[in-house]
Amino acid sequence: MISFTVQADSSGFLARDTTDAHALVTVRAREDGTPGHRNTDYAEVIIVDCSGSMMAPPTKIYAARRAACAAVDALRPGARFAVIRGTSTAQPVYPPGGGLAPATAEHQAEAKRHINRIDAAGGTAIGRWLLAARDLFAAHTGGFRHAILLTDGKNEHETPAAFQAALAACQGRFQCDSRGVGRGWIAAELNAVSDALLGSARDIADPADLAADFQKMTDTAMARLQPEIALRVWVPKNAQVSSFKQVTPAISDLLGRARPVSALECDFPTGAWGAEQRSYHITVSGLRPRTSPDPCRLARISLVSGEQQSFGQADITAVWTPDPALYTQRSRLEEQGHKMIRLERTFTEGIDALRRGDGPTALTYLLPARGLAYDLGDAEKIEMLDRVLRTDPATGEVRIRDGVDPHDLEVFGVRSRFTRPAEPKDAP
Repeated sequence: MISFTVQADSSGFLARDTTDAHALVTVRAREDGTPGHRNTDYAEVIIVDCSGSMMAPPTKIYAARRAACAAVDALRPGARFAVIRGTSTAQPVYPPGGGLAPATAEHQAEAKRHINRIDAAGGTAIGRWLLAARDLFAAHTGGFRHAILLTDGKNEHETPAAFQAALAACQGRFQCDSRGVGRGWIAAELNAVSDALLGSARDIADPADLAADFQKMTDTAMARLQPEIALRVWVPKNAQVSSFKQVTPAISDLLGRARPVSALECDFPTGAWGAEQRSYHITVSGLRPRTSPDPCRLARISLVSGEQQSFGQADITAVWTPDPALYTQRSRLEEQGHKMIRLERTFTEGIDALRRGDGPTALTYLLPARGLAYDLGDAEKIEMLDRVLRTDPATGEVRIRDGVDPHDLEVFGVRSRFTRPAEPKDAP
């Protein structure tokens, strides 16, 4: 069985006139070893970009075939699965007539034979691919529904409005991890898929790495233990959740996912869970200051499933005080989460400015981003920032490097969301 723990970290004190409160909520899930029913109802859809650009060079489509085969091999016995060939339309590769097939040795071997015959020719219409996956999942209710989406290019063969409509139509129907291989894909499109469908977005620079990544994604999907968990947030009357973001293992905004449950409660879907840990930074606004010396409950975070089963909860509490020695302090974890959000925001704003060719604006964001990266000891972001910033050895002035590769900006746009535990380093 899977068990959960919920912990809320905050300073515990607010200034007398403060109406906003912040906290970091950490949720841990683990297999506890106790006997019980495990849901083994898994469905996987593998979507492979087969547009013409996947032949430039041909190593991409060859690697994509190997990766799809690796995902098929990693399926849990009995899981239902399908493979889609994505161009300007979505065509079934396996089963050839559509639908989902059970993962048996015979079906997996047959699927791999079909996968190894797919060619690359045509356009890119990611929304149509996702809608095809949604239709395949329609008959699979109550279990785990996961998709892998691979692309190497821009979503050029459907309108932005059609793409957004497809994401909305798929939201809540399945989860999807998106991957960009080679050059030419757009970070905003991969991120849009992962945001709407509660997955991850990553870049795969070398097509040779695709197979290992597909296997890992499938292994993770097949190891999930609870199909759907929502964070149910209660706040006092007239208060509201004004910010709610996942901060580890990646930055993701939950606020737009809110589903009202009652006048004082909202559910925030988080998708399926395995044995893992995630943390969330929450801001509650519109609070009414109290004079009580006892801690007041500012919010309650509960874990609930689709059947409304509760898996645990934690309260966020505080005392309003006139003592600045108390209310100016932040808990270490809450401060760390706050810095992670600021780093992702300033880094992203800076990269967006570079895409527009606005170096001065980019520098106003990237300089504080570098300071935050060193505060947190985020080695990956420090390395990315070093690829766009340089320090003049004569003056010490930090400037934007000449000739920044535009593709690097797309890579950074995906990688900027991933976070790691803080290991502070001294800035240069």
